[in-house]
Amino acid sequence: MWALAYAALVLALFVRVRAPGTPLPSPPVPTPGEPLRVVTLHHALFYVLLLLACPLEAAIVGGEPAGRAVGLVAFASGVACYRAGVASLGTALSPLVTPHPAGHLVTTGAYGLVRHPMYLGQLLIAAGAPATLGCRWAFAVSFAAAIVLFVRIGMEEDALAHAYAEYRSYQARSKRLFPFVF
Repeated sequence: MWALAYAALVLALFVRVRAPGTPLPSPPVPTPGEPLRVVTLHHALFYVLLLLACPLEAAIVGGEPAGRAVGLVAFASGVACYRAGVASLGTALSPLVTPHPAGHLVTTGAYGLVRHPMYLGQLLIAAGAPATLGCRWAFAVSFAAAIVLFVRIGMEEDALAHAYAEYRSYQARSKRLFPFVF
């Protein structure tokens, strides 16, 4: 049951559905100075966590039964936050630190609650995914992913402030990751 729920959430995270005839967006081109190593490490750690570390640990070692339900709730909440952030960004979505050249500052939808709802989702996923399968060693990857994520958030906030004059005022009136807290 836990493995099936895990697989369903991984699919819900990665599979995107488009209306027929909707053109695929062109991928953004990195600008000079784009921190590609941080971007690559960020994505690699989350892919390793979700697609390798947790399933392999669960298959080889088995899993601890304690905390699985809480992990599943955190994982599902993380996927929901991530998907809400993606939906709110629309065409402004970019895998890079530098904002999408044709994008605009998004402060509505999920971005009306926090400045980084997708990253809040990723933190919840990083905590919930290993717990859902009862993995303990995979939390080392979660911890590394969280550190890289916080580095990326700092870099991204600088890039957003540079790209959008109104970002500093948005930053002053909103929380970074957790509504009403931080």
